[in-house]
Amino acid sequence: MVIADKYAQVAEILREKNIGLWLLMGRETVDVCDPGLRLVLPTNIMGVSAFFFTPDGCRRALVRMKDVGTVEATGAFHEVVGYGDDFDDRLRATIESIDPNVIDINVDLYDALTDGLTTGLYLRLLKDLEGTPYANRISLGEAIRAIRGRKAPGEIEQQREVLKLLNQVCAELQDWVKVGETTEEDVYDYCQAFMKQHDLVGSWENSCCPLVHAGARSNQGLVHPSRNPIQPGDTFHLSFGAKRNGYATDFQRVWYVFAQGETVVPQEVQHAFDSIRRTIELVRTTMRPGIEGRQVDDLASAAMAESGFITHGCGHAVGMALHDGCFQLCQDTPVLGDLPARKLEAGNVFTLEFFCDTPYGVVAMEEMIVLTDHGGEYVYKPQTQLWTLNAQQS
Repeated sequence: MVIADKYAQVAEILREKNIGLWLLMGRETVDVCDPGLRLVLPTNIMGVSAFFFTPDGCRRALVRMKDVGTVEATGAFHEVVGYGDDFDDRLRATIESIDPNVIDINVDLYDALTDGLTTGLYLRLLKDLEGTPYANRISLGEAIRAIRGRKAPGEIEQQREVLKLLNQVCAELQDWVKVGETTEEDVYDYCQAFMKQHDLVGSWENSCCPLVHAGARSNQGLVHPSRNPIQPGDTFHLSFGAKRNGYATDFQRVWYVFAQGETVVPQEVQHAFDSIRRTIELVRTTMRPGIEGRQVDDLASAAMAESGFITHGCGHAVGMALHDGCFQLCQDTPVLGDLPARKLEAGNVFTLEFFCDTPYGVVAMEEMIVLTDHGGEYVYKPQTQLWTLNAQQS
């Protein structure tokens, strides 16, 4: 069970970081929910609530009386306490009983996915702790960055199973596409039907998931695929991501469509594909836990530059969100603050992705990687060869 894996991981991280209490708070989570709660709370709550995680593995919940039965039914918490008019008193009393050296809350200056505590609840917590020693023991986001960033085995397995299905789509498209007839929108419709059949939802906006590009004339924006047909002499590119059980995936695949009588892929297309493939392998086999996101980008940018291509960032974290935060694989920028300087950890799952424009259309690949002590491992099988379609397909 994924959430059980996560609970064990939470306790381990709190012990590692010497954090006595990871505190989450929420209210009306159907509409506004700390993304961190989605990792550990398998239901929604209505009233203001607090959830207490400690390094001994104990999990406590303080919820309104009408939410007690809902939270108890999940079996997720060792203790579920209901309050009447005394939420603030009970919150303070629970913290005093735990007596933590540090109270870590989900606040981050730069990352949306780990900045989950609302301003109002933060101010309420500060008010409740006035006059206690705990008011000076609050830390910001130390736990959630690791809890969200390091994927538990069950989380990775959820992603792997979806990637298997998405690669199945590619195998089916190989025989299904009719060159000169099938349009970008036809491919989109096929993939949408496949997702419905397999209980998947898109990792991004449904109107443009997947993105489909045929030839240099294709619009590469985040737009609904057009009636542009896949023609001989085109590159055919699919950018696809799907979710199941709350976990997202993201990958890209590319084909070249042979023109009539053509048997060799144009040099520009093959060079672009080979350059991307070499760069992904170089980064994957070189990186180790402790490397900074900007150092990953340095490595990738240098490799692509040697082949004549300019890159701007080389991937992103993937988890319950398509762009799962915690770190960035790109260069420093004031907007992102310290995200590119954050060190990657074993268990981080991210993409490595590169785009090359050619006269025949975009050539791009994206692979999902999990970082281990020995480098990056593919979450599922990578594309190792440029796939081809024949103009004779009809």
